[in-house]
Amino acid sequence: MKPQMFVGRPAIAAATLFATSATFAGSNLSLTASDATIGVGQKLVVTVGLNGDAVNGVAGQFILSYDTSKLSLDSSGGDHYSLVSGSPLDLELYENNNAGAGIYSLALGTLSGTGNASLSGGFVTLTFTCSQDFCASPNLVTFTSAGGSSSGLSNAAAAFITLDSATNLGSVTRDTVAPSLVSTPANVSYWADANGSNAAAVSITAPTGSDSCDNNVDVTYARSNGSGLSSFAAGLVTTITWTATDDCGNTATSTTAVDVSADSLALVSAAQGGAFAASEAFTRGLRAEFAKSLASDSDTQTITLTPAGSGASSRSEGSVTVYASGATNWADGCARVSDPLHTLRRSLSIAASSSSGSFNGRSYNSRFTVDGSASADYLAVGNANADAVIDILDFSTFVGQRGSELAVNTTASTNGPHTDFNASGTVNNSDLSFLAVNFFGVDETCGGSYNGPAPMDRIAVRQLRRMGLGYQAIADINNDGWVDSTDIALLMQGVEPGSKRPQPTLSTSW
Repeated sequence: MKPQMFVGRPAIAAATLFATSATFAGSNLSLTASDATIGVGQKLVVTVGLNGDAVNGVAGQFILSYDTSKLSLDSSGGDHYSLVSGSPLDLELYENNNAGAGIYSLALGTLSGTGNASLSGGFVTLTFTCSQDFCASPNLVTFTSAGGSSSGLSNAAAAFITLDSATNLGSVTRDTVAPSLVSTPANVSYWADANGSNAAAVSITAPTGSDSCDNNVDVTYARSNGSGLSSFAAGLVTTITWTATDDCGNTATSTTAVDVSADSLALVSAAQGGAFAASEAFTRGLRAEFAKSLASDSDTQTITLTPAGSGASSRSEGSVTVYASGATNWADGCARVSDPLHTLRRSLSIAASSSSGSFNGRSYNSRFTVDGSASADYLAVGNANADAVIDILDFSTFVGQRGSELAVNTTASTNGPHTDFNASGTVNNSDLSFLAVNFFGVDETCGGSYNGPAPMDRIAVRQLRRMGLGYQAIADINNDGWVDSTDIALLMQGVEPGSKRPQPTLSTSW
């Protein structure tokens, strides 16, 4: 007990504070918390005051019980309370804090005189330190009675003012534990969309928040480039940082990385025309050049071809996915497709497809398509030296390898030449038929006519040697110093290289 003496006015003793009763409905004593959710470093601040209409009075007595298992009452300068600014109850009559029992008593009067003052709003604040975390705990601080006395207000006539039932402190949460993020999206990798947007549309579902005390955790996100969650630029790894915040201000973060390639994808369907010896699927390297102004952007992949049909209409066909760099809208241009070891380039149109899937560890929403499966688009087989034409140099290359056993399967990285055109495993005269059908063929171009070197119908043996192709001199079957159509005719008539035979009679159909 801490008595208070004052000059010019008699003290109002606790025992006589409420002598008689006067009714004043519509108001009640109340306990309110400045923040019902308390985080790290925060304290529970409780205001003792009057809720409702103002009351004419001169003194107040407050007896409170608080939960000592969770709270301890702070003090400063010997007082456990702080006056609310402007409160007329500004004279301490007595204060007592029985910390062990968790009972706090305080009586206040007015310094303004013995007449009634208008009492309203908050009177004092009490500050508590929380000793542990707790979730939505009610009745941490309540009005109570002690020693036959209870909380209330009195007027100048020492009359007890009857109020409505007092309002105790509502539920309070003290939480220092961070929430958690549930179902954070995993890192994803995408190919750029096939629409020229130079981006990928990626569907990202935000995680949810979970907390031991809070059922409504707020989840926000921040993207490394400040944009939304729908479109992600090609050629970049974009980081999304998710933040969960509970009502007590505790936070947790996690991240999702969205990696979009600088490349799009194209599905190329191709067929090589001719009579193939292979009865089962075999592989070859397919090159796709994507061009708008004949500036090529290309990728070579291994395609699996399956022989189909027979005779003059036979073919080997298959599909392969290739990269289309730059995430450009390639559908504005065309593709030049070839098997560099065996064929000329074929000019094909490019379309865009909304099909989705995955390729080489990346997902895609759409891709370009290049369809060369029609008979008019079959790749012309017989180009043995990877230039732009099928001519006498391809014949000399073929003769130089004739009789060799070569692997049927080739890939994007197989070194040439490889003149086993019909995929039999041996270079023989059956491969010569591919040359014969497509002789003097030239590459197709995108948006223009072929303007490269013309196919050669003959070449001097000495020129072959200057080109480092001396081994192809064997193709000069009649030993006249030239590789030309005469040598082709001799070989087709069964004359073996190295034999000295008379000049053949050339077929007019050839």
